[in-house]
This record gives sequence, C-alpha cells and structure tokens, in this order.
Amino acid sequence: MQTGKVLVLGDDTRSFLAAVRSLGRAGLTVHAAPANFRSPSLASRYIAAIHDIPPWMGDGSAWLAAMRTLLGAERYDLVIPCNETTLLPLARHRAELAPLARLAIPEDAAIDALFDKQATRALAERLGIPIAPGRALRAGENAEDVIAELGAPVLVKPRHSYTLERLATRGKVQVAGEARQLAAILARAKPGATLLEGFFPGSGLGVSVLASRGRVLQAFEHHRVHEEAGSSYYRVSAPLAPDLLAACGAIMAALDYTGLAMFEFRRDAAGRFVLLEVNARPWGSMPLPVALGVDFPYRWYRLLVAGEETGSVSYRTGVYGRNLMPDLRSLRATLQDPGLGTAVRARLAATWALRLFRPLAGREVHDVMVRDDPRPALAEVAEVGREVAVRLGRLVPGSEQRHARRLVATLRQAGGAHQPGGARIVFVCQGNICRSPFAASLLRSLLDRAVPAGGRVEVGSAGMMPAPDRPSPPEAIAEAAARGIDLASHRSAWLSRAEADAATLLVVFDEINRAALLDRHPGVAAKVLGLGNLAGIGAIADPWGRGPEAYRRAYDAITRAVDALAAQLQR
Repeated sequence: MQTGKVLVLGDDTRSFLAAVRSLGRAGLTVHAAPANFRSPSLASRYIAAIHDIPPWMGDGSAWLAAMRTLLGAERYDLVIPCNETTLLPLARHRAELAPLARLAIPEDAAIDALFDKQATRALAERLGIPIAPGRALRAGENAEDVIAELGAPVLVKPRHSYTLERLATRGKVQVAGEARQLAAILARAKPGATLLEGFFPGSGLGVSVLASRGRVLQAFEHHRVHEEAGSSYYRVSAPLAPDLLAACGAIMAALDYTGLAMFEFRRDAAGRFVLLEVNARPWGSMPLPVALGVDFPYRWYRLLVAGEETGSVSYRTGVYGRNLMPDLRSLRATLQDPGLGTAVRARLAATWALRLFRPLAGREVHDVMVRDDPRPALAEVAEVGREVAVRLGRLVPGSEQRHARRLVATLRQAGGAHQPGGARIVFVCQGNICRSPFAASLLRSLLDRAVPAGGRVEVGSAGMMPAPDRPSPPEAIAEAAARGIDLASHRSAWLSRAEADAATLLVVFDEINRAALLDRHPGVAAKVLGLGNLAGIGAIADPWGRGPEAYRRAYDAITRAVDALAAQLQR
C-alpha cells in the first residue's frame, strides 16, 4: 500500500470519482476541493477531507491566496484538477504553487496546442493525422458560401471550451443544418474565437493514454454506445486500433508529453477516421478503464511523484460502462421527443431495459455504483428522491405561497423588519446583472420611502456565476430607468460563503438559481425564498440575451413580487 496525500479538484461522478477511488484504494489520503457541495461523489469513503476554495475570478487573488494557504498547510504530494475550470488557474499560477506541491497539469506548450482546437487541428495536419474539413471563421462570412464549401450540417465550435477570463461559461458546439440557421449562429460568433467544421459521419470513440516524455506507456480504447451533448454515459471497451494508437503516439511525441490524455475520434463505415479533439486532463469515461484494471489515476500519481514508468497491461474488451442517472435522464429526454412514434418509444425503452441485465453476465460496470464504495450511489438515489418529494409538494395548491409567507413572517418575528440593520435580504440570480440588482434596488427604494430615516432591513444582491465586475446590459439599464431604478453604475458580485451565511433571507428567481445556490451553499436551504411565489406567479425567467420584451416581462413580474414582499415586511 502506498502512503501519501493528494488533493483532487472537482466533484463529478465520472473523472473525479474515478480518480478519488483509484488513489484511495492504493492507500493514499485523498482530499477534495469541489464546486458543488451537494455532489454525490463527496460521499465516497475514500475522501478524507473536503475544502472550500473560491472559484478563480477577477484577478484570481482570492483563489490564489486560498490555494497557497491550503497547500502550505497540508503538504500534498500531488494536486489533480479534473476539469479545465480548475486546471487553467493552476497553469496560470504554476510558478507560485509548484514549490508547494506537484501539479498534475501539462506543460504550457501542450496546453497551448491541445486546449485550442485550432492549434490541435494545425498540429494534427502537420503530423498527417486526418481531421474533418474546416477552418477558422472569417469576418463577414456568408452562410450559403460556408455550406457550399463544407457541406451540411456545419459545426460551429469555439476555439477554447474555456478561457481563464471566461471560466464561468463553457463554449458550446452548435450544429447548423441549413443556411438560415447557420446565418443566425454566425451573426453572434466571433471570428477570432470560432471554428467552422464539416460534419464527418460515423461513430464516436476515444483512446485514453498515459504518456511519459512523449512515449505512450498505456492506452485504452472505448466506443460510444449513446451520446448526448458531447458526453457519453454508456460506452464499451474495445481492442486498440493500430491507426488510432499511432495518431495518439505521434501527438504525444511531438509535444514531449507527460501525463494523461484522451483522444476523441470519429470513424465511418469505410474505416476512415478523423481526430476531433484531445482532452489533456482526466476525462468522463475514465471509470471504465479503472474498473477493468487500467488504473490510470494511480499510475499517473506514481509517474509524477516517484518517476515510475509502469508497463502496459491488457484489458477485457466488450465490457460496457454506464453512468446510470445521467443515462436515465438522457433516455427520458429521448422518449419525450414528440417526433417519435409509440412503437419506436416502446422499442427504445425495451432495448434500454434489456441492457440492465448485462451486469449479471459480467459485461457491464457502473461509474457510481461499486461494491467497495456504495455511498455515492446511495446519495445519488437520495437526491432523486428529494427532487421527487419537492415536485410532489408543489402540486399542493398554494403550498409555495404559504411557504414564502412563512419565511417572511419568520423574518419579521426575528425583529429584522423593525430594527435598522437587524436583517439582511440578498437577491440572488445567475449573473447579478439583470434580475437581482433590479429587485434589490426596487425593494430598497420601497423600504426607504416607508422609513426615510434609514431602512428597516439591509438589502443586497449577488450572483452564482463567478464573473464579478460586469455591468448590466443596455436593455436592463433602459427598462430599469423607465421604472425609476438606476442600474448604470451597477457591477456584478459573486455570492461568497460568508455573505450566504450572514443573510437572513436569500431570494431567488427560478429553480436554476435555487439549485446553483444550494449546490455551493447547501446549509442555507431553510432561508431560500422564491420571489415569484409571494405573488403567486412562480418562476421569473432570465431575460438576458432575449431582447427588450423579455426584460419588460421580467421586470413587470419582479415589480409585482417585490411589491408583495415589501408589503409583507411593512406589515
């Protein structure tokens, strides 16, 4: 058994949980730094401690200070980021943090080549590795000309899934099947940050590797069975294809790469393939190779910490890996497609159900449910149960309004509504640029009018998106000004744990807000209020990016609900 200590950054039930289990089974002490503190993965028996690190935002100073403090106190052997939102800050601050712990991140040259899709395409082309037809977007592109050149459908891709300056939002691949749709996408796309790519028909597959100084030590191939939005929740192990392995080896050698990487390919019926992209970090399908004895995370640890280059091991092929809950949600979304006939739905459901018997034959493993660490799967089931209970509770007429009134009554009884500074209400939305600053300003003005000598309750606003210091959009400023509210000087703020804990009441606008708030701060559930519930209007949708009419509707609803809240507070 190995002794040592590792910090794993992340919280998902795929790469993060696989890494935690691999390292924990080897006897290492594993600590976690998640973004979602309700994640079922955090129930793993192999996590010895959980740390709260703020997301990287602004100039990164708060994140860097927290990381320095944690690494200095704990003396980890290795820090493993499981996603780009944690890897990119480590890369930016490599010089400051590397003296405190080894960082499991690629060298800067590899990051430049593999985290930029255009650079990856250029590298593959130089090495003679097939890629789909495509190029960078040019200014003033005509949709018809693009389709004539690349064919339809056209994939419009961001060059970077994430950038350090935009860690709060992931760049998404968009598919345009005809010219009008493509024209709408191109109108919003930025030429310097966008790629156009022709669609290559075929099946998705991946080759995962562990490399040392450009040499592939271990490889594993999987094929996607179903996939949705770029993710595969059901896949199968497959024999290594020599042509794909050679392509991976050429890129690893060209970059003198050390570490883990997963290469995404697509192969057609004629056997031709193209390279799609390279994930130079732990990847979502990692639980399958780990379950089959290809222990990528622990061997990565041994390579980086002890310099040990382990030899290649064989693995069973034809074994399926499933992430059950996301796969169920994907099935539900498919079955709800109005274009499917009854017979097709029945066949899909029956096929999916029959596959559930594969574990009995030893031909399927689950990402989350494993014998030696069952608690994450139980937590996942409990989470679904809570969601069902909440939805059933909302079916009771008036339940949401009664709950909202009880929260406000509790605030009054505590004295907050009668004593200046005695309580604090914080409006929380996603970005803190549209809904929450308007609602906070409106409530503040109503309370100030009622008590000119200094308000009965302190009112603020914040967002869950770690993107501070952004102004409100012009549509928000104009619509708010028409109602006597000035948002011109507003700048967004992120809801810190200290502010969430100190608030007497946290007011959200929809279930996306509520979920994001409770993911980060699960302990504040008892003081979260849905604003629209006070007026019986339910969720108030985010108007961002939807035009002036959406702002008018949203601000009408907010005004009605804030009026109801002010009346309750002044009662």
